[in-house]
Amino acid sequence: MSTAACLCPIHWRGLYTLIEGTRYEVIPSPVDTATSLLFRAWCAGCGTEYTHPFRTSAARSQAA
Repeated sequence: MSTAACLCPIHWRGLYTLIEGTRYEVIPSPVDTATSLLFRAWCAGCGTEYTHPFRTSAARSQAA
């Protein structure tokens, strides 16, 4: 099975996840985190699912 690729000019530039209806910005992580094991992430630009480990950003700000 092949995974979909990000279609944005700068691949995976902005990522987000939805946790209990709230949208959070996330960033790639070298290892799995509790967040990436429990939730899915998507590219904010094209909507492609990000299938690699990620973590919430340090700012933990809500995306627009």
